[in-house]
Amino acid sequence: MSSKRPPAPPPAIDGYRYVSLLGSGGFSDVYLYEQDRPKRKVAVKVLIADLKTEGARRRFESEANLMAQLSTHPFIVTIYEADITADGHSYLAMEYCSRPSLDARYRRGPLGVDEVLSLGVQVASAVETAHRAGIVHRDIKPANILVTDYNRPALTDFGISGTMDSADDDAGMSIPWSPPEAFHSDHADGTKIDVWALGATLYTLLAGRSPFVRPGGDNSQRELMSRIATAPLPSLRRADVPESLELALATAMAKSPSSRFRSAHAFALALQRIQAELNLSVTPFEVLEEAHAADDAPADEHGDATRVRQVVSIDPDGTTRSPTLARPVFPDRDTTRTVPAASGADTTARRPGQDGACPAADDATVLRQAAPAMPSGTQQPAEDSAVGRGKRKPLAIIGATAAALVLVGGAAAIVNMPAPEEEAAPPPVSQPPANAIDGLAGNIVPPEDLDGKIDAGRATFSWTNPDERDGDMFIWTPVTALGKGEPERTREDTVTVPVAENDRTCIEVVVLRANGKSSDPVRGCAD
Repeated sequence: MSSKRPPAPPPAIDGYRYVSLLGSGGFSDVYLYEQDRPKRKVAVKVLIADLKTEGARRRFESEANLMAQLSTHPFIVTIYEADITADGHSYLAMEYCSRPSLDARYRRGPLGVDEVLSLGVQVASAVETAHRAGIVHRDIKPANILVTDYNRPALTDFGISGTMDSADDDAGMSIPWSPPEAFHSDHADGTKIDVWALGATLYTLLAGRSPFVRPGGDNSQRELMSRIATAPLPSLRRADVPESLELALATAMAKSPSSRFRSAHAFALALQRIQAELNLSVTPFEVLEEAHAADDAPADEHGDATRVRQVVSIDPDGTTRSPTLARPVFPDRDTTRTVPAASGADTTARRPGQDGACPAADDATVLRQAAPAMPSGTQQPAEDSAVGRGKRKPLAIIGATAAALVLVGGAAAIVNMPAPEEEAAPPPVSQPPANAIDGLAGNIVPPEDLDGKIDAGRATFSWTNPDERDGDMFIWTPVTALGKGEPERTREDTVTVPVAENDRTCIEVVVLRANGKSSDPVRGCAD
């Protein structure tokens, strides 16, 4: 949240008592109030006094209406009230969340892969819910994903949202998390904008910075927009991030909107498959079930007129067709690996200096139910209208036929019965993803014959993989007397690096399996 403007004094609101300032932004201030009835703490977002224009008030009221439609979702902020104070200040009273937003979280350091995957599925379900209601967010970013007191994400700040068939020329945007088309098109596909922004947000949580920010470089708005439009997505360069996750993020952030995931749901399915690949618990994807035709039927004679629309948890093991992942173009690494498809499917509170407040279903998984079995010994008479003209078949023939069918069916069941060793495997147990640097798989043979030669100011290292498997890669890390550099991946068994100044030129190399596990590191120096 911007700190260029000092916050306005908190307005007097009937039924609320001011407690403290939560944050201040360009268009509004967010305060902590205590509501009298019911007694609870709430975050109150107040439109600044300088924006008492009709257009600003209209957008503020639009935000309230949009959030009210969506706030029952578990990962969208809950709005309690929208009104105007006696002195003309428009305000929203929303759920208060005391935990830091994801913006504050990533600025303290990158998040773990398992947490980012879970957050991604949860926020994607909130985004998909909004899209199915005909609402696009248009400003998804870490600062707009708050965390509730129960440690769940909550999407907030629908201030520049709109319906899918509308465009707001004076709506703002957050450049680091915006796609290329947002800079030059007033009628860009809002769904694809949100998919990009969600991908950029997850990348930020993993990298500790937004995707196209260059530490120590020129990060002006103009340079950022240029990189977003033309530069390839940089590799995360984290040994614990599997290539399948790099591919999913690159697909969500493809330059062409048509090359991205077709929906937030499709993106979530890809994240769920990665969770299964890493043996993590698969996070449920939660959207409202479509209304059944029976819901419109009149109430029966018993007065059962109330019907509950259930929250659907998408089964990652369902037969939903998986999206095709676009391959990223990383200028510093080879990405020719084919990744096997894996089965699987604070709202409001902001610290001072932050903005916000915790305030036709596609790919539906179909659950097929087995028909109820007939009670033992029950026979159903059959009519033979063609031959017997309405007469029933003799019961003896029916009994003999049924007995034969039972015997044949029983024999087939015995023949087809699976062997004990073929019983279904237990569901995956949640565990942290493999850390390729620490060598979690002690039985993986490390590289051998690591050797380095210096020529013309550059050192070339080579090694061998004594137990090569399909999908194997290598992670090499420059090593000096002062410590280690950034690890990098390669499929080749050789790498060339600049010669270190006033030090020996050395590297460490590990074998990285397709399942994310690795060997112990081997160190070598160039002569």
